[in-house]
Amino acid sequence: MSEKTPERPRPLSFDRAEYTPARSDPSTAGTKTSGRNARLKGRSGHRRRLTWGLGVVALVLLGVFWATQAGLIRLDAVRAGVLSRIATVCPDQANTYTFLGKHYSAAGRQEDAVNACEKLVSITPDDPLAHVLLGNAYGAANQAPVAINCYVRALELDPNCYEAHIGLGKIRSVLGEYAEALQSYEQAVQIRPDSAQAYVSLGLVFSNLGRYEEAMQAFKHAKELDPAISDAQVQSGKACLEAGRYGEAIARFKSAVLCDQGHAQAHYNLGRAYLRAGDMALAIEEHRILQGLDAHLADQLGDLIEK
Repeated sequence: MSEKTPERPRPLSFDRAEYTPARSDPSTAGTKTSGRNARLKGRSGHRRRLTWGLGVVALVLLGVFWATQAGLIRLDAVRAGVLSRIATVCPDQANTYTFLGKHYSAAGRQEDAVNACEKLVSITPDDPLAHVLLGNAYGAANQAPVAINCYVRALELDPNCYEAHIGLGKIRSVLGEYAEALQSYEQAVQIRPDSAQAYVSLGLVFSNLGRYEEAMQAFKHAKELDPAISDAQVQSGKACLEAGRYGEAIARFKSAVLCDQGHAQAHYNLGRAYLRAGDMALAIEEHRILQGLDAHLADQLGDLIEK
């Protein structure tokens, strides 16, 4: 019996056209290529513009940094300018007017400070600190009666407002009402017994009242609370001096001297303040004291006196 031969599989047939890659149409090839090139060129141009823009921003920031370091630009002034713009857009922003009031006061722009603080009080009439800031602004503008009313209003809102007692004491001292000023400062010390500044103010009033032993005790206590209080008073006095507020500058330098009688910088700057205020005799006295403390500073003050 013959064995049956298995059937061989037939080779697969296929349509050659089915497997032949489609050839591109010459009429559309150029369009596709040009479109791709345009997209690539656009992206490249965008990157170049972005890089150029970032470079300009970097140069501007570098210039601002350099100018700030050189003292040509004051950032607080820049901030004040920005916030004044914000205030016109968002006129109910209390924080904006708080900063503007403080900034303008420090810069000696008293009218602007008063306007900013008046706006602050209109926004937050029940905030005692807003009335304190307004009182400070009016005090710096030599409008003592209005300033007193502001501090009194702050104390009506909060009898324990430390800042209001300090401000009221300061105005009373300027007016020569030392007994009333003493009451305000004693209240401030009771509220904040750890405040070196309150004891400095208390010591100045005791000194003006002729109660020198109590004055020295107050200054000693201030020094114990804050060993750097004299340096702080000197720096504050310098700011007042540059702002043309000679009376305030003299008061700050005197308090520094009373806290630390050997503070040469305090005596030197006190002499400068006396000169600016036109009190030559007291400036000469500070020069005499300086000769025993710091010969170099004494020479500098002497040169200013001779001019």
